[in-house]
Amino acid sequence: MPRPISAVATVGAVLMAGAFCPPAPVQAADQTAAVVLFYATTPVTTYSGVVPEEYASAGMSTRLTAASAGRLTVVPRDQVRAQEQGLRWRESDVLRFGRLEELAHAAGAGRLVVGWIRQLIIDHLGGGAGDLDVGGGEGGGLTVGDAVMEIQVFDAAQGRITYQTEVAGHATGAITMRVVQDTLDDTVGRAVAQIVGALTAAPAVPVP
Repeated sequence: MPRPISAVATVGAVLMAGAFCPPAPVQAADQTAAVVLFYATTPVTTYSGVVPEEYASAGMSTRLTAASAGRLTVVPRDQVRAQEQGLRWRESDVLRFGRLEELAHAAGAGRLVVGWIRQLIIDHLGGGAGDLDVGGGEGGGLTVGDAVMEIQVFDAAQGRITYQTEVAGHATGAITMRVVQDTLDDTVGRAVAQIVGALTAAPAVPVP
């Protein structure tokens, strides 16, 4: 019997103008970003084909493209997934800077967006445990979703994390699958609003 979504994944954070010289021009790759497959140390339940880690990754990629308004090139998630497969990518590789650099190079991206689903809880109110419908149908009561994500920006040229934030999202509804999607969408949307500036900013120029 499928277990309900109630996965808490807490991971440690993955572990950053010369005088009289004009700043070096920004290379094209520096203004190109790719979204890595999101990570959860405890796998979360798939609902009617909705895999939360992949759904959130795809949503982040799409929303970043729209929010950047042409200031940033975002590698399509399908292309990044193909590179991940070619590199035999594992979710835990997001904890290794060397692997992140490999993926950035393969995807042609100067920066990677790395995400952790630290918490995804779906509660069913007013109908009892029997209302947990993995098929995504009507549950007979109100369904409430809450999620917490940690989002980081990895700069491949610097080999380090240059931005980090934590966001929380929420959704309610009657159809479980839709609540899962809306909860992830709300959380990702809040994250995009915070990180788009960090992704479109020109990288720091090292002091000679």
